[in-house]
Amino acid sequence: MNLLFDDSKRNPSLEPLSRFHSFFEWNLGGMNLLEKLDRKYPGSKFFYKGPNPDFETLIFNRYPHVFPATLENYDSIYSSNSFLPWELLGTVTSIIEDTLNIDKEWKRFRQKYKSKQSGFHIVGKDKHLYIHSGATIYPGVVFDTTHGPILIEDGVKISSFSFLEGPLFIGKNCQIDNARITGGTLIGNQCRIGGEVENSIILDYTNKHHEGFLGHSFVSSWVNLGALSTTSDLKNNYGIVKLKVGDAIVNTGTIKFGSIIGPFTKLAIGVMSNTGTVFDIASNIVESRIQGYVPAFTWIKPGERYRLEEFLFDTKKIMARRGMNLFEFEDLYLRKLYGKCTE
Repeated sequence: MNLLFDDSKRNPSLEPLSRFHSFFEWNLGGMNLLEKLDRKYPGSKFFYKGPNPDFETLIFNRYPHVFPATLENYDSIYSSNSFLPWELLGTVTSIIEDTLNIDKEWKRFRQKYKSKQSGFHIVGKDKHLYIHSGATIYPGVVFDTTHGPILIEDGVKISSFSFLEGPLFIGKNCQIDNARITGGTLIGNQCRIGGEVENSIILDYTNKHHEGFLGHSFVSSWVNLGALSTTSDLKNNYGIVKLKVGDAIVNTGTIKFGSIIGPFTKLAIGVMSNTGTVFDIASNIVESRIQGYVPAFTWIKPGERYRLEEFLFDTKKIMARRGMNLFEFEDLYLRKLYGKCTE
């Protein structure tokens, strides 16, 4: 089969999330779209059509087995516009069920925990709780599977007094401390999560480790949310949430949506984000109250710019703490992106 990832005409709301990773790279329920399709349709060929040549070069460097879109016909086309953040938040259950159907290994971990149960509690059916044998669950944790399955990956540590409600996926080597997670949530690999999270998607290597509320939001990779940083996900008048992204206005069609937070963004302690706030890539925000659209590479407050070399130095240092590196071609791409975004 010939399968195309079409990222050429993105909805404006996807730009802040997709300046460094394409939609098919997002870790949703333990696998990205490329990995899922590779398992579903072994032997398939993958093609990609991007928004610009620089981004296409970034993708082809990361995935040598993904090819430029040169064919006239494809067996299936996957558009980035089918992955709008507020729509994905309503599909968490189906994403997790898809993971269970594709990765049969999860069946081995259902109810295996009983032999080493150490004081945690289950509300709902035991059969909907899947805990990898390499996970550590401390006494006093409550799992609620009443509204959907819960999958806990290898290396996860969940401390006492955390309440976790399904549908929920927690990725590899995450640390969950004194958290309340509800409403359907996907958490990527190597994240640190605390405080209150409701119906949100959090991609790999992101931290929200302290008190504060994250609701109905989509948070990209390499993001850090400081203690007590909080998102509003409902307007006082219960109106439809509209997002401002650059010069575009995007209607989400829903009254419940919090924030879009692009990769490499950092919010300081106590940052309060109004309903529908959009943070573009590499924003470092200290102001206590933020609303609307925060441009790419913002430093401290809207109107100020992160210095390029400082951003790259900070990024490489942060990635190294997780045993990751910024490749030379990624460094080059970010330099070009900075030039475009700060002209």
